[in-house]
Amino acid sequence: MRKLTLACLATTALTALAAAPHAASAQDAATTTAEQSSTAVADVIVTADRRARRLQEVPSAITAVTSEQLERQRIVDLNSLAATVPSFSMTEGSSLGKELNIRGITSVRIIDASAEPSVGMFVDEVYISRMGSAFTDFFDLERIEVIRGPQGVLLGKNVVGGAISVITAKPKFDPQAQMTVGMGNYNAFNANGYMTGPLTSSLAGRFAFQVRNHDGYAKNVVLGTDMEDLKSHQARAELLYQPENSPLRALLTMDYGSSDSAGPARIMTDDPLTPGIGALTAYRTQNGIGPREAISPQREYADRKGGGASLRIDYDFDWARLSSITGYRKSEGFMGLNQLGAGSPPGLVDTYYYAEDRPETISQELRLVSQKNDSAFNWIIGAFYQHDNVERFDGNTATTNTDIAALSGHYLYQNNAKIDTMAVFGQVGYKITDQLKATVGARYTRDKKSGVRNAACLDDGGDGLCVAALILAGGESWSVDYGKEWSAFTPQGIIEYTPNDDVMLYASVGKGFKGGGWDHIPSTEAAARIGYDPEEVINYEIGAKTGLFDKRMRLNLSAFQMDYTDLQSQQLVLECLCTVTSNAGTAKIRGVEAEMMLAVTDRLMVTASGSLLDAKYTDFVSASGVDFSGHKIQRSPENKFDVGFTYEFGEGAWDRAISLKANYTRTGEAFWGPENTLKQEPFGLLDASLRIQPPNADWNVTIWGKNLTDELYAVASQTFFGDMMNYYGAPKTFGIDLSYSF
Repeated sequence: MRKLTLACLATTALTALAAAPHAASAQDAATTTAEQSSTAVADVIVTADRRARRLQEVPSAITAVTSEQLERQRIVDLNSLAATVPSFSMTEGSSLGKELNIRGITSVRIIDASAEPSVGMFVDEVYISRMGSAFTDFFDLERIEVIRGPQGVLLGKNVVGGAISVITAKPKFDPQAQMTVGMGNYNAFNANGYMTGPLTSSLAGRFAFQVRNHDGYAKNVVLGTDMEDLKSHQARAELLYQPENSPLRALLTMDYGSSDSAGPARIMTDDPLTPGIGALTAYRTQNGIGPREAISPQREYADRKGGGASLRIDYDFDWARLSSITGYRKSEGFMGLNQLGAGSPPGLVDTYYYAEDRPETISQELRLVSQKNDSAFNWIIGAFYQHDNVERFDGNTATTNTDIAALSGHYLYQNNAKIDTMAVFGQVGYKITDQLKATVGARYTRDKKSGVRNAACLDDGGDGLCVAALILAGGESWSVDYGKEWSAFTPQGIIEYTPNDDVMLYASVGKGFKGGGWDHIPSTEAAARIGYDPEEVINYEIGAKTGLFDKRMRLNLSAFQMDYTDLQSQQLVLECLCTVTSNAGTAKIRGVEAEMMLAVTDRLMVTASGSLLDAKYTDFVSASGVDFSGHKIQRSPENKFDVGFTYEFGEGAWDRAISLKANYTRTGEAFWGPENTLKQEPFGLLDASLRIQPPNADWNVTIWGKNLTDELYAVASQTFFGDMMNYYGAPKTFGIDLSYSF
């Protein structure tokens, strides 16, 4: 019944839009045009299809978050971005494990050196291959484009679930500068700014920086130290070479950043599906330990540092633009944590885990894009290459004795992986009539992965069995060479129909592909040789991009169905305390999405968005033999809704000098694993800000608050012998910012 409801809702809405807006435009035409209307919703230019076009002209589901929205809503990282985008969520099960989820597709704990995320992230069209050790804080940006669904043709690195495209602000020949400083609770301090201007008549520069510091959102009550604190610093420098009246343009970008933290607190609560009460939960309850208080006996840490450079060269011919994009990135991520978040006793063992992630990436893309806007044909051809060299170190040590053999000892893994991706792609569009356009495209991708994995049991604790997951005795070791190659052909077809200036309808079908890999910390030499297969998806989508009521309302709708083959999924196996990646036979995901912006008056703007998701495994028997067929896909909220407004007011000379902005996001339930037992219950987050900026003033003051109801919700969770280990999202935060432009 729910599947039928989703389909009927989407079909009815798209059919109605084809006719209704034309009448609305005719009615308003006698009064004012969209360009003249002071209450029109502003256009947003995006480059998701490798051309600079209005968001409303691009036939795919895209959320574009402008620099103004990023700054006003304090969207400073992926967590805060995920809060307001339909069908987009994020979990973070460890300091080096950011797991992005778009439309039910995520790479849950698939963090091996050979692995790749299902949702890709790009900065200025350069792919970020390792999310855990990469810097993903946002500062001095032009916009962020969240592109939903598989991107099988045009993106430089093929992604199967969707993409986050971050566009930085570029140098200008008009001198500008801005500085913002702020403070908040938890002793928070933030500062960011930029300066840009000409260096010569043909060379402009831009420098931007950001500092974000705050004390811990959680406390370690054993050591008396903070957890979930942050010390973060980033900087970016750009040089733009653009001679006047020249077809040549070159942009060099360099960036560097570092962050230090004690990492997230792991808070145990009772597993509701296990009889009795877990040992750690009982201890916490008896001692009155709160939900933001950790009891690890060791100092924990989560540190990152790294940087990169990119060079983009564009050359305009009369008929096409040739672009070369060269990227280089190198980063390092380190973390150390007590696996149970507690010593022994009350834990079964005092076991400490540490990891290092050191990726180095170089990529090159060449692309030729047609420029004849008056032609019935438009086209894109290109080629892409990327090489990743990833070093990963993992170790575990039990520092107290235990009667459980699987928990004693000390192991060390070292994994060196090399990943080479090569692709060629092309797309051609043809205007059949002024209202009807057809586009076809395809990409051929070849992935080659290889590496060497070394494992050693340094100490077995005296019981002849190394600490899980490695099954070796003390002093034993093994070394395994692995490697494999995959290729895929991923076509796409799109039909666009534009019945009038206010509506564009589209339908598309396309294929996505993500390469295979190998399990993280396998328990035996034989297991280290066994890889998992690539995953593929076919996406069917219909949608509408509309500008209604003289462009006062922007309403975008999409409905989709994704058929997955060999969906990669990972589970924690308590018998060996190891993780195993399996390929689900098939999975089906259906959903609808909507985004709306309405200029009620020239002072009041209302926004709303929502998504409904039906994501299920249709044929999935795990590596341990458990049948999850018919279960919901893990970590995929079944619905998500967001509503907000911005209202400007004031009196006299300060008319419209004050603005109030607020938004509320409600996220539906999501299961933590494919067994569909434990889940995150629905939760809501309320954010608001009040800004004072007198007319023509160079300064503004903003008072802001996030999670104002102090909602306690988990961003990741897993079970352990009767307890449930939770990683909680940020509590209520608030502060004040002062910004000055000059």
